[in-house]
Amino acid sequence: MQDLYPVQGMRTSAEEMHRRCMRGLTQHLVDPNNQETPIIQHFTVGTGGDCCFVCCTPLGNDRCQHSQTIIESLEKVGFNGHFLLLNGGFPNPSGIEMKYVGVPYSFKIFMMLEAEKRGFQKVIWIDAACYAVNHPQHLFDHLTNHDAVFRWFPPNIFQTNTCDNIVYPIIVDQFNQCFERDIRNDKNVNSIVFGLNFASDKIQEWIKKYYQMVEKGWPFLSSFPEEIVFTALFNSPEYEYVFSPLESWHKQLYINEHYLSAETASQHGYYFLQRIYS
Repeated sequence: MQDLYPVQGMRTSAEEMHRRCMRGLTQHLVDPNNQETPIIQHFTVGTGGDCCFVCCTPLGNDRCQHSQTIIESLEKVGFNGHFLLLNGGFPNPSGIEMKYVGVPYSFKIFMMLEAEKRGFQKVIWIDAACYAVNHPQHLFDHLTNHDAVFRWFPPNIFQTNTCDNIVYPIIVDQFNQCFERDIRNDKNVNSIVFGLNFASDKIQEWIKKYYQMVEKGWPFLSSFPEEIVFTALFNSPEYEYVFSPLESWHKQLYINEHYLSAETASQHGYYFLQRIYS
């Protein structure tokens, strides 16, 4: 990673790039000293149903603690469905994923596939930082008709030359060769709340391509590892159809506590509130 960092520098520091890319190797999977072992819990929320939220975290940090409050928020807004939570360990739905534990932030899709393995076709990942402030059934209805749900942003909306400042230059070049386009111009996929319809043949093909990216490893070398991979895949011509149906409301998926209180966020129609981490 020291060799990958450009001589002219990036707005993301070399230290931050290293920290993000090393996350897979530094996460706390098991704590024998405190006798903490991985645990996966399946909660039925309300009357249940065919929809499932998922989340997973390392052990012993604030994300682990916050993830355990998601179930209460889903119950509070009247959700009927399921919640699958893994604290510690690594999602291993087909038995091969554990060997990819060092691939940074590769776990979200694997955790979603844990839910599919249990019979759920409409699955939404929710970051441990989030909790529900409105009934989320609309998100699953959207999946039924449009295959994917997530928030997205136009390229370079937050800063100029975004991609060049969050992805190692040689990795940008590799992406451009692999996808035969300049990924700097892609719509950016955000994965804080991210759902897929596993009943869709298109999504099943997307999953196969995701595994190819994980196998390569290098696509995850950035400061937003999984989101760059999701972005590259969904901006391919065969998957671009998922963006248009989201345009009218995707901004309502979540908002940070820095901007709105839970009550105000609910009144404004947001589905989730994202906690401010210390």
